[in-house]
Amino acid sequence: MKAIRHFITITHHKILVMQGCFRIGLYKQGLLHDMSKYSPTEFLVGCRYYKGYMSPNNAERADRGYSSAWLHHKGRNKHHLEYWIDYAVSKPGDDKTHTKMEGMKMPIRYVCEMFIDRVSASKTIRKKSTPTKVRWNTMKKAWITT
Repeated sequence: MKAIRHFITITHHKILVMQGCFRIGLYKQGLLHDMSKYSPTEFLVGCRYYKGYMSPNNAERADRGYSSAWLHHKGRNKHHLEYWIDYAVSKPGDDKTHTKMEGMKMPIRYVCEMFIDRVSASKTIRKKSTPTKVRWNTMKKAWITT
């Protein structure tokens, strides 16, 4: 039963993101959004830790101290800020190599998808408390085709 409910939840979320992405012209991203959630690495963990009111990743994190599904997910989906974090490149003459983490520049289309993802996640988890209208036109103006 948890598997069916988890499948319905992630599919509902994916549809909301797809609708949002389509509104601003991100058709490919809308179609491909979060496909890794259907992989065994993420889906089986999601089924095991499914609660219905919170992310299964948070439940796994509370149980194990980390989330294997999240580590898998963020490394494969460019709409997550964590995807763009890497070791900083050493400057010439610096005796320390790769000592700090640094954010890379995130393309605007992924920033837009990230925003849509967060709004859609809120609508999926907190169905009644999320505003129904979002300023898509603001995002549309900010989006730059590259």
